[in-house]
Order: sequence, then structure tokens, then C-alpha cells
Amino acid sequence: MKTVAVGVFALTLLAGAVIIGTVAISFVSPLYAPAYLAVAALLSGAVIAVFCTKCPMRGEGCIHFFPGRVAALLPARRGKYTAVEIAAVSVALLLIAAVPQYWLLSQIQLFALFWVLAGTGIFLILRRVCPGCDNACCPLRPKE
Repeated sequence: MKTVAVGVFALTLLAGAVIIGTVAISFVSPLYAPAYLAVAALLSGAVIAVFCTKCPMRGEGCIHFFPGRVAALLPARRGKYTAVEIAAVSVALLLIAAVPQYWLLSQIQLFALFWVLAGTGIFLILRRVCPGCDNACCPLRPKE
């Protein structure tokens, strides 16, 4: 499988986990489900704005495809990632994963599916996508 295909597949798995989280929330709190989905979308956009706009691979070279295309529409930023940027991106991603856990814990099958999808997506990114990426400043890229 090509690296771009793996990158797109990994993000699809992560999006699937968000959808599973949204479904779990909707069973118990139908009004909170669209709110979670909107917050997850906004936080994903924030990750692209903070992280992907500094990536030299943004645009056509992005292994994840979609975030790179979106980042190419935003003003490019230069330099190494700061501790504040890394913390902001980490908090955003943790919030996306953490918010639905309250509802998922009462629905064990959806909880398991959420973490299988999220875990597989994260695994693919760390093992297949990051090693093939040319963003030398990325803190996730394996050191040589």
C-alpha cells in the first residue's frame, strides 16, 4: 500500500472513531452529539492551522492528503514547532478522543470499536506514515 493511501486510510479510521463517539453520545444525549461533532471539526481545523501550516509537505506533498490541501489554503508559517504549538495540538487531539469516553463507557461495544479504530489509525500513522514523511521538524518523525 502506498504511503499516501495509508495516510488517508489512517485518517479515515480516526474519523470513523469520531463518528462512533458521536453515535454513542446521540443514543444518550441527542443534543450533545452534533455539538461534539462540531467541536471535533473545529479542533481538527485548529490542528491543521497550528501544525500543518508549518509543514513543508503541505499541499501536494502531504501524505495525509486532505489536511495538506486545507493547509495550503492558509498562510504558510515557517520554523520549528514550539512547545506551545505542540501542547495546543496535543490538547486538541486529546479532547477529541476524551470527550465521548463518558458515553462510550456505558456502551462497551462502541467503546471497543472506537478504540480499535483510533488505535489502528494512530498505529498506522506512527509506523507507516511518519517514517515516510519529509517534515524534519515534526516531533513525531523518527529520529535518524
